[in-house]
Amino acid sequence: MPSPIEAPGGDPKGGSKVTPETFALALLVASSLHIIENLLPRIPIFPWMRIGLSYAVILPFLLHFGPKAAFALFLARNGIAFLYGGQPLTTFLIGSASGFLALFGLGHPVAWAYRRGWLGLLGAGILLAAGFNLAQLVLVNMALIRHSGFYFQTGPILAWSLLSGTAVALLIRFSQAELAALFTPGAERAEQESAGREKADVRKFLAGCALLAVLFTVDAFAVQLPVLAALGILTRGGARMVFLAWPFFFYLAWLHLFRTPGQFLIGEWITREGVVQFSVHAARLANFILLGRWLAGHFPWQWAGNSRCPYLRGFLLSLPLLPALVESSLKSGKEMFRRIRAGRRQGLLAPAFETWRKRMDEASAEARDKPPER
Repeated sequence: MPSPIEAPGGDPKGGSKVTPETFALALLVASSLHIIENLLPRIPIFPWMRIGLSYAVILPFLLHFGPKAAFALFLARNGIAFLYGGQPLTTFLIGSASGFLALFGLGHPVAWAYRRGWLGLLGAGILLAAGFNLAQLVLVNMALIRHSGFYFQTGPILAWSLLSGTAVALLIRFSQAELAALFTPGAERAEQESAGREKADVRKFLAGCALLAVLFTVDAFAVQLPVLAALGILTRGGARMVFLAWPFFFYLAWLHLFRTPGQFLIGEWITREGVVQFSVHAARLANFILLGRWLAGHFPWQWAGNSRCPYLRGFLLSLPLLPALVESSLKSGKEMFRRIRAGRRQGLLAPAFETWRKRMDEASAEARDKPPER
């Protein structure tokens, strides 16, 4: 069985042969794996330590089409989690930036070494996991925590990269037939229009992005607090999203509230300066989360419809299928874990690929049979 990089039709240097259909199918499968992983228990103090099941599609995409296509797939998967899965804006921005650094920093060397046989799937998976996790650690500290003590996690993160990279490599190895078929050119399906998305006001979206930049650069509680009050009124369900980000607030309290030198305010534990630092950074984090929820509902979709970019067209091609994302993901996830428990090593990703190929065929048939609008 050929490896994913050896499947016909690949262009590892630039990704110019990526079709919207291939991209849409890979995106749907990667998003399903991302949802499946959210059902797995996490380490309470290190919730960002994830196996990264979706890299079982992203890594072969990197090896087959190159870093540009792999990052487009990664960014689109993050976009779905942000727009449809309630992912906080902080997670989206930091995760996307970490993926950019890992895929463009290590992508070309990893793909080059893999094509020459100097690096296998195991080594590629571990290197990519380590690069992403280290980049994420640095960016989280720079953007949210801003305390050197946060780097105590470097050792555990590198150890976790060995485990997660190995898990991804094994999942790829046991799903080579499905991944090879993904990269095999086939008949193009009709590109159905994304439905149910209202046109958003670009000015509102740009204004939200400008506010995001202000919140990131201004370290003043007098600025963060009124914005937090306004976003609390504008967003619904925001309190739940803020609560789900509790590990970040835990580190903010530990590193700023209890470990900032200055004049003691409460016993010999908490200083006045620590209270100020914690208040500013906690309010900023809550603002990021709530502003992300608001921005998700004001994304300007109208400019994307006529794009010639295969990645954007593939993303739009997947949109009509997203209402079934959770249901289909849970179904294929249960079948995948059933195969693992039964000791079946081959075809672990087959349920996900079969489910989404069927749904794409059905959507394509509906698009062809739909009478033209007048």
